[in-house]
Amino acid sequence: MYFIDYKEIIAEKYPLYAHLKDDGKYELLNEHIKRCEYYFEQIDKEKDLFGTTEKYFNILGFENTDKALSLLKDMLSDVIVFHDFGKSNPVFQREKMKNKYAPKEPIKGLSGSQHSFFSAIMYIDYFWEKIESSNDFEKDDRKNLRMLVLEHAFVIARHHSDISSFWDFVEKFRDNETKELLKGLFCDNADWYNGPKFLTDKMLDKTIHIFKKQKENKTRTKNITEYFYIRFVYSVLVACDYYATTDFKNDIHKRDFGTFNDIDKFKKAYESSDVLKSIRKYENEAKNKNEDYFEKIDDINILRDELFIESEKEFEKYPNENIYFLEAPTGSGKSNVSINLSFKMMQNGKKIFYIYPFNTLVEQNRQNLEKVFEEDELKNKIAVVNSLTPIKGMEDTDEDSYDYYQKALLDRQFLNYPVVLSTHISFFKQLFGSRKEDVFGFVQFKGAVVVLDEIQSYKNSIWAEIIIFLKACASLMDMKIIIMSATLPNLEYLGGEECKVKYLLPDSEKYFMHKLFKNRVQISYELIKDGLSLDELMEHVLLNFEGKRKVLVEFIKKDTAYEFYHMLSEKVANVLCLTGDDSIYEREKILEPIKNGNDGVILVSTQVVEAGVDIDMDVGYKDISKLDSEEQFLGRINRSCRKNGTVYFFDIDKAQGIYRDDCRMDEELTLKNTKMREALTEKKFRDYYTQVLDILKHNRNESTDRNGLEYFFGINVKFLDFPEIQKRMRLIDKNMTSVVLCRKIELKDKTMLDGKQIWDEYKSLLRDAEMDYAEKQVKLSEVRSLINNFIYQIYSTDINYNDVIGELYCIYDADKYFENGKLNRKKFESEGALFID
Repeated sequence: MYFIDYKEIIAEKYPLYAHLKDDGKYELLNEHIKRCEYYFEQIDKEKDLFGTTEKYFNILGFENTDKALSLLKDMLSDVIVFHDFGKSNPVFQREKMKNKYAPKEPIKGLSGSQHSFFSAIMYIDYFWEKIESSNDFEKDDRKNLRMLVLEHAFVIARHHSDISSFWDFVEKFRDNETKELLKGLFCDNADWYNGPKFLTDKMLDKTIHIFKKQKENKTRTKNITEYFYIRFVYSVLVACDYYATTDFKNDIHKRDFGTFNDIDKFKKAYESSDVLKSIRKYENEAKNKNEDYFEKIDDINILRDELFIESEKEFEKYPNENIYFLEAPTGSGKSNVSINLSFKMMQNGKKIFYIYPFNTLVEQNRQNLEKVFEEDELKNKIAVVNSLTPIKGMEDTDEDSYDYYQKALLDRQFLNYPVVLSTHISFFKQLFGSRKEDVFGFVQFKGAVVVLDEIQSYKNSIWAEIIIFLKACASLMDMKIIIMSATLPNLEYLGGEECKVKYLLPDSEKYFMHKLFKNRVQISYELIKDGLSLDELMEHVLLNFEGKRKVLVEFIKKDTAYEFYHMLSEKVANVLCLTGDDSIYEREKILEPIKNGNDGVILVSTQVVEAGVDIDMDVGYKDISKLDSEEQFLGRINRSCRKNGTVYFFDIDKAQGIYRDDCRMDEELTLKNTKMREALTEKKFRDYYTQVLDILKHNRNESTDRNGLEYFFGINVKFLDFPEIQKRMRLIDKNMTSVVLCRKIELKDKTMLDGKQIWDEYKSLLRDAEMDYAEKQVKLSEVRSLINNFIYQIYSTDINYNDVIGELYCIYDADKYFENGKLNRKKFESEGALFID
């Protein structure tokens, strides 16, 4: 591997320092660069970094491919070398490094101790001269290579900051300060600089002009790939820089980057599980089945086995695709299928991400994985990455030791886990967030398998952007992505020809239409009528309840759910209520009797029950909304297929106010339309989505305004406006306020938690200026996981609070807002706060 010699650029007239320890020990700039080079080599061994560079290179297209590719690889590795050359800034040396040897006279054009932009200037100077002095490149190749130099320089300039607009970075070269810097850097008196002194402000002006012209001719695919390539280079540089800095400052030598080095152990454990043994046994015994065998299956587990085997064989026929769709009925074992496929898809033992819409699903699937991989050696390689779970250390280090905290923090920041379970929101931050912390772990997607569950649960206004971005990212990073759901929209229709995917169950309809899935729940529309009152609904519910069945009633609005809950409470003893008002602790407590198999219970809920809640009820009642939601709700009824389940739909509250700007709420696409009732009963979701996607395509794909795809990809993405891309791809638009309601609670394991005591511990940790940073972050994550038992989400900021930290509000004595262990929403609202629905 080639790295430019430090001395080719910097002539050390005096010692140059990169970092300074608290004990006064210095790290020379050249020593830091060598450490960064080491970590670059180690990450490259695991991730094949140059393979990604070559992919990007091939997408751009060059005439002299061998020479240009060789130079591009040098350019990538030398991003690591050049990134801190700007620390030669005398002001940085004097002020930050306390370097007594540094000259007092500053370099003109440099603002204070800045060094990142200064490093970028040197990088451009060196490589532009290399390009222009070579006879190996044709005119167009030169232009493309010069633009690639600018992209790498942008990463260098931002490596201590959030990722801003690339165009803003380019425009900075027109500043008088930058022009002054070029004069100062390249003057004859700058004898400390050994670089070519090739760069001029006129050359930069000319390149900016060329850049604009080049951008006009670039395809959408090239622009998107460029966007992800910059994230890739940024992630690589920041990882090397952090590891090297931690190596020096904390004597932590990072060896494990979370890549599978024992994938065979995982595969063996999985194949040895009871579920897999049963499937393989069935597969062997059912080899000679006749044509009508499938229709006669009367055991739902056999049907799940069939689906498992078919999806596996379909992947084996098409192993080289990037994106796969798994469209399968609720309760058909998609999670188990995805685990099997993710191991089948694993490339050279890289990494697996399981991504879910809700934290409850993350936790649920963590428990399922740990049942399969029960050995500590394997279980410890599975990590949950979200705000609810404490930071987990991966390497063999004693807990509560200095090394443990340092390594644990690095592992969380850079996703150094073989198996990661997280949410769509966290995943989308990695893909689209512009904060530097959002991009840290992006390099981990190289060669990874990503399982995305229920992607349609988020706003459909960005479905087209999602599939377009995912396709480009998967191609560049050699990823395998499985997108799965019972109601999976044909996203490739929105993305166009470039977004083709492979269906793992080409004839999924045969599973949806099989009697065991189709007839698992009987659907009744008798309650969809004008003027249905809550009293009539209650009478109907009580008639079906019979004091011994498990009944689920879902409303769209929280107020209506509370009202119905109180009405039922006067008639029946065993009534529960679950809404967005409930904390994590309360949710678990509410659902516990149902999960334990207790009969004779009525659960009144809002939409929070549709996904992420693993329950099996006998009878369901639901206020109509989106067809997707109706199918998700059906999945909570007769899940085990052991009884006769029934769901009654009704229409009391208007869903349009809840699902604003969602075309699926067009009345013609709801159960008010008899055709949609047929689509739900006959499981014709592709017919339903054809209509939905046609609307979306007309509204977004063909629109020329700022909301349309043409503007977004033709302006924001083309000119690499990272903050605007983040804004567009945000999954949730609602601005919510988090409030901690302090009281004493008892957990399932009888542990007592005092909210006020935990809050005080949280404050104390935040204010502790003496504690080591890594230890502090790990301990904060542990305390945050406890605080989550007391956190509630509201819209209003008009709260009578006792304390506030950042955007987290706290009320000390919150017992007064609870009755029989449940939050009295109206009492809290009377003091000026509005809860979310």
